[in-house]
Amino acid sequence: MKWHIQSASQPNNLEELRQILLKNRAIEDEKSFFKGISPFRISLQDLGVDEQELVKIKNRLEIAKNKKEKIIIFGDYDADGITSTAVLWQALHNIGYNVLPFIPNRLKHGYGLSIKAINDLLLIHEDLSLIITVDNGIVAHEALQFLKNKKIDVIITDHHQKDEKKLEALAVFHSTKICGCAVAWFLARELSTEKEKKLLMKLLALVAIATVTDLMPLLGINRSLLMYGLVVLRANENLGLKHLFTLTKIKPEKIDTYTLGFQIGPRINAMGRLAEGMDALRLLCTKDQNKAIALSELLHGTNENRQNITLEMTRKAEEIIAKEQEEKIIILYSTEYHEGIIGLIAGKMTEKFSKPSIVISVGPQVSKASARSLPGFNITEFIRSFKKDLLEVGGHPLAAGFALESSKIELVKKAMQDKAREMLKNQNLEKILETETILPEFLLNLETVDLVETFAPFGLANQKPVFVLKNLILKNYKTMGKEAEHLKLIVAFADQKREYEVLAWGRAALQSEFIIGESIDLAVSLDINSYNGNDKLQLILKDIKKP
Repeated sequence: MKWHIQSASQPNNLEELRQILLKNRAIEDEKSFFKGISPFRISLQDLGVDEQELVKIKNRLEIAKNKKEKIIIFGDYDADGITSTAVLWQALHNIGYNVLPFIPNRLKHGYGLSIKAINDLLLIHEDLSLIITVDNGIVAHEALQFLKNKKIDVIITDHHQKDEKKLEALAVFHSTKICGCAVAWFLARELSTEKEKKLLMKLLALVAIATVTDLMPLLGINRSLLMYGLVVLRANENLGLKHLFTLTKIKPEKIDTYTLGFQIGPRINAMGRLAEGMDALRLLCTKDQNKAIALSELLHGTNENRQNITLEMTRKAEEIIAKEQEEKIIILYSTEYHEGIIGLIAGKMTEKFSKPSIVISVGPQVSKASARSLPGFNITEFIRSFKKDLLEVGGHPLAAGFALESSKIELVKKAMQDKAREMLKNQNLEKILETETILPEFLLNLETVDLVETFAPFGLANQKPVFVLKNLILKNYKTMGKEAEHLKLIVAFADQKREYEVLAWGRAALQSEFIIGESIDLAVSLDINSYNGNDKLQLILKDIKKP
């Protein structure tokens, strides 16, 4: 792993360190960064939303309200899609529209606005005349044409990348600057009056979850949405989330981006991966105590199942990759790969091997694929260059999904490997660890930790600061954890006046490379270990090098 030290100058005091952190993030408006901007003051122009499209939406919804037409909110089965559906359904229901939510089944319907899902909807709702998509629809050309032929109007709300084709939709409420749930929230804001503002405030909790789980850059608008949403989450009034927090031992007042990304988000996602996303939606919307308890237990249990399957499939994938080490892109396929976890496997492969990864769940006729990449390699554009051999493609620069005929897998795999080999022959996608600056020892204290925490919430584009510590001496180390999977290092600077504890989570294998007394450089984040009312500085290892 390469270390990129963003600031060449070393700080002489806390204020200089603060200025380095601001400069590294290109923060010019300190007030909006540290205080946030009210989501009610963010304009559609700021989002890049076409206001003429909003006029069309308002006009069509006015007709629907007067005629008491049934409106379907058509969502997606990931955390962003489920929260998007919850936000727009609750907002429109509160205003007085005749509105129902729908989450497609991953295995039965596939991704997004599909003809299969539409036909299932029409079996139940024969009088359907208006669909509003959330977190999908921007590339659903076949389904949109199908609905147009049936004289069913579609309003698209989405944040994914458009393609070059014209959309056969009544109106499009679209922004790539925010997550799908935030797009839905801003549409709800534009349709609501002052009396509905209280509900909109509560719904910012769901926007916060989606902003983190859908990996939005946490600067500017997204940072503000997250900050306001965290305030709502910490004073949680959502019954379903309340029971989920209790079950998973989450303290609401301590919820942060880690809680959202690694505890709450995965449990919502697990339902769409392995079961019914509608049950996760029900958890977020229920007002019934017994249902909230049952649904929270269902989400928790499904997530445990997802973890076990992912672990087993990842182990098998690593065995296959060992035979194709020379390839520039990882492409795996198997009938054993559950469609709901292929994205997780691809993410783990990219993380471990520093290569773009594609994992394909093989079906009898049609197979589904999920892809992950690294900065510098737009995986969606790469996959779209093979669209003549694919059935559908969608995604972001770092994550994508596509479908193809199972008979074409080997053909497409070889073509993709050839092209990746050519594109990346002079390029190494080795992971780069972004560090802030070289930190002098006199700034290794609790005051510096307090300064760092003022930059929270942390996440994409505003990662928790990582600092470089130079020329330390390794004094000792020991393993920790039930299976001795973690390490605790004891280090000191050259004068050895003070020793520091460094925790290396999941890095027990490093001990084979250590020699007591040797000189090392560390990349660490700063943390506080609170025990019996006493706070102590604790360093968290990100990487280690020998000078």
